[in-house]
Amino acid sequence: MSLLDDDVYNDIPSVDPIRPVSLVEAARSKSGRPIPPSVLIRIFQYLPVPSLGTVALASRRFKVLAYDDEIWDEKLRIMLENDTGALAAMLDGDNPKGSLIDSENTIYINNKPLNTLIPGMSTDPYSARARAKSTGQSKEYFKQLYTQLLPYYVDLRDGNKETTKVLRDFGNSPEECGKVINLLLGIGKCHIVDDWKKINEGVNALSQYFESASLHEFEVAYDAHNTAEMKSYANALIALNGGSTCMQTYVQKHPIFYDNPFKPEDNFVKSHDDLTSFKKFMLLVTDQLEQQSALALDVFPEKMDAFYMIADRVFEDVIAEFVSQLLGRAMSIGKHLYLSTMSVVLTSTKDVITVLTSDELPKSIQKDRGINLLFKLFLPFLDDYLYEESTYAENITKQYIEEWNNRSAAYTDVSARLTNQSRETFKRQVVPPLLLTSAFKKVLTLPVDLVSTAATTIASPFQRANTISGTTNKRASAMSTDSMATPQSTPPSTPKVSTPVPRSSSPSLTDQSPKSPTTSYNKDITGQLEFARQELDMLQNYISLETSLQLIHINKESERRVQQFIDIGFPGRMKSDLHHTYEQIFIQLLKTLGHTHIQPGFDSAAGRLSSYKPSADASIEDVPPLTEFFELVHVADVIQQMIQLYYDEEITKNVDKLDFMNEVNKEKKTFERLLDDCVAQGMDRGIQVLLSQVEFILSHEQRKEDYSPSADAMPDLKPTKACQDTIKCLQSNTSMLVGAAEKGTMDLFFSEIGRRFFEILCKHLKLQTVNEMGGFRYISDMNAYYDFILTLRQKTITPYFLALKSLANLYIIESAADIKSLIHDLERYHGLMRIEDLFEFAACRSDWPIIKRVVQKDMTDCSVM
Repeated sequence: MSLLDDDVYNDIPSVDPIRPVSLVEAARSKSGRPIPPSVLIRIFQYLPVPSLGTVALASRRFKVLAYDDEIWDEKLRIMLENDTGALAAMLDGDNPKGSLIDSENTIYINNKPLNTLIPGMSTDPYSARARAKSTGQSKEYFKQLYTQLLPYYVDLRDGNKETTKVLRDFGNSPEECGKVINLLLGIGKCHIVDDWKKINEGVNALSQYFESASLHEFEVAYDAHNTAEMKSYANALIALNGGSTCMQTYVQKHPIFYDNPFKPEDNFVKSHDDLTSFKKFMLLVTDQLEQQSALALDVFPEKMDAFYMIADRVFEDVIAEFVSQLLGRAMSIGKHLYLSTMSVVLTSTKDVITVLTSDELPKSIQKDRGINLLFKLFLPFLDDYLYEESTYAENITKQYIEEWNNRSAAYTDVSARLTNQSRETFKRQVVPPLLLTSAFKKVLTLPVDLVSTAATTIASPFQRANTISGTTNKRASAMSTDSMATPQSTPPSTPKVSTPVPRSSSPSLTDQSPKSPTTSYNKDITGQLEFARQELDMLQNYISLETSLQLIHINKESERRVQQFIDIGFPGRMKSDLHHTYEQIFIQLLKTLGHTHIQPGFDSAAGRLSSYKPSADASIEDVPPLTEFFELVHVADVIQQMIQLYYDEEITKNVDKLDFMNEVNKEKKTFERLLDDCVAQGMDRGIQVLLSQVEFILSHEQRKEDYSPSADAMPDLKPTKACQDTIKCLQSNTSMLVGAAEKGTMDLFFSEIGRRFFEILCKHLKLQTVNEMGGFRYISDMNAYYDFILTLRQKTITPYFLALKSLANLYIIESAADIKSLIHDLERYHGLMRIEDLFEFAACRSDWPIIKRVVQKDMTDCSVM
């Protein structure tokens, strides 16, 4: 049985006639709710303009939505994406804000808002959006563009670009033609007609045709130096698509990009510092950029920033390529040449930037943008440069110290060594005035280009006026040809002497009269410096002032190269890398100089002190190991002053001396502690050696007859030879240390010498035999010892020797009772001597067996209570 036979389906109700569905019902979603206006507007944005008119006729609500600014503002936004300025200028004429979405303008008809003319719109919740955003200016603007551009747009439907209406109407005005084509490209993206794809192909073809033709005319005008035509077609291309192709053509047409007469291989031909070709190349670049400043201003509008763009391309494509090849060639010759070349490159490029940022140019570049040009130029080279700068400073420092160690080890001429007296005279009369005055500062602060002269000094003005010996010349020649060895600005090992010449414009010394006071003065100075050089050569047994100053100059040369980069003001990581390298170069100097030069020198001197044994064959006054140590302290003190001066004059420009956490300040403190520890360690051994020599003198030169002469001998009230030689030895060796250390260190040293000398002297005197006549000479010796101790200016040890003076009276008194009273008067000895010690000194009297019983009576008597 079929469904049609079922009785259930026989009762079919009557069906109402089909009625049209309203647009509101059609606009409902499956859930039964109306589609929100925002969604409909989003759909309407994709409709061609004619279709929007049809939609507006569908209903009142659709008409309101079709008039909504959001639809037309979106189309204007699409056109602005391709705009080169013409459309934006039109839109900004009446509305500076540009965007018209939130415009408060409303269209009025018969003095009533449009919404009030539609029945029911004021209360229809569906039209809430329409009430919030009523029709504004966007539709009117787009309508104006649409009306004006549509004829030109649809004319391209056939794709005949050469006979199109645009070229017929605007062909005589390239700039206006470019603007119109740009607007056509923009309105084509809005899909204003149904066959927009086909028409847009024609618009693109026309744009390409116009661009090619304008570029050709621009090149013709460029070759003919016709700035007016160049400007006309440049503006046309700028209006068309922003002018990027025009700018690229303008840059590439410049001869400097393909016809550079200077080559990197033309440098370093005559000598290692021959950069003539590079300097001429930079002068050519500067001259060409100065010319382009005026040309760019005449041809391109200011917004194109044409001058900066061509300068950027010159730095990026021309200078960078030249510099890369130049540095590679310099590196293949030697590291120092590479570093010095980098410094010259930086100086030359800075000079170019100075010219480009000068206000004297018709169109200049801002200073910060000029720095940016340098930043981009050196960024690819900086990491390698900083690494090579740091390693070079470290390697050349170690090499210099190793060379000096080898020379020092081969130095065996003991006869050429200075005596104590000559050392003392030299260091007091020559070294301080020369090393620690302004002349010393001038040498340390000479510019980099004078380091080759300054580094030949030993300390400040110590240079030789004589010609360098043949051996030294050979060594200097060999060093200059070694790519990894000493830089060209580094001196030969043998120092020179040169007379300081005033910086004024006065005639040279050779042109002055022989009677001139200046000539006489300089002759005296020259002689003094020559003497200083010869004497100072003999002072450097363990550490070298010459080598230390050379290392400072090498270090300063590296620091100043890095300083040039720091002064530019590079930003970000480059800035921190530069400061880090700047600090590490100085830190490496302190480490190398302290641990590989100064400390081993003090260790060697301390070793010789420990192994020294006094000998009767040697000079009484001269203690060679001790003399060497004291001179070592002097030289180390001068080196420390050199480092301090270098730190104050140069390093503190980029390092805060009050920042105790800074690595430079921490390493400098470590260096100073190292010197103090070396001096302190040697001081103790030096005192032992000095007093061993004193003990040797006393034991070998003190004769029995000095304090116990025969009855028929002539009285002699002068100090004994042993006393005189002891004092000479002490004076000779302690005076050399004056001024070489801090006052606290010197006081400790002198007081320790005085205390230990008192013990040795007491031990020595207790072994002597003294009679009444010898007692007067005994007093003379004690007075001499006391006078020497006064020269040390140590109040803590003066009472000990004053007690010895009082003790000497024991030997000139005849009465045993008076001797006994003198011994028991302990206040005379300032409480520094025990009664037992005084009896030991009294036992040295030649008549002691006779007076012993009386003097010791109180000690031997026993009383029982």
